[in-house]
Amino acid sequence: MEDNKQKTIELITRAVIVHNDKILLCREKNKDNFFLPGGHIEFGEDAVTALKREIKEETDAGMVKANFIGVSENRFWQGGAEKHEINIVFEAQLTSPDSQDMEDHIECRWLTLAEFKEGRVLPILLKEKVLQWMQDKQIFFGSEKNNTQLV
Repeated sequence: MEDNKQKTIELITRAVIVHNDKILLCREKNKDNFFLPGGHIEFGEDAVTALKREIKEETDAGMVKANFIGVSENRFWQGGAEKHEINIVFEAQLTSPDSQDMEDHIECRWLTLAEFKEGRVLPILLKEKVLQWMQDKQIFFGSEKNNTQLV
């Protein structure tokens, strides 16, 4: 039987924040995978404004710079439902590298670039595109078509 729920594409804004050879990553407290800080863009909100809001909500830090670096499309299964998201990614800089966890369910941590390369960071293709961007500074686009990874 076909699921009659309306299928939507989630629009997400994400930040690559590097300071002193460390990158800021977040994760849900009960999960073992990390993700780039950021979150959903609300209706009527532009991607940079949404990113500033999400960074403030997650870390209580202000953001002083946001340069567009790429887009990554991701499809995956979560809780038995297929998800589809578009991640708009920016290189960002915080007003201060000092941050604190502001949400009960999310923790943010500075990881070394080696830990980022070796760690479980989702979406996988987005991590790969960011690593490539760190090398060549070229704007990227990537699509994970029919990806079955679990988040």
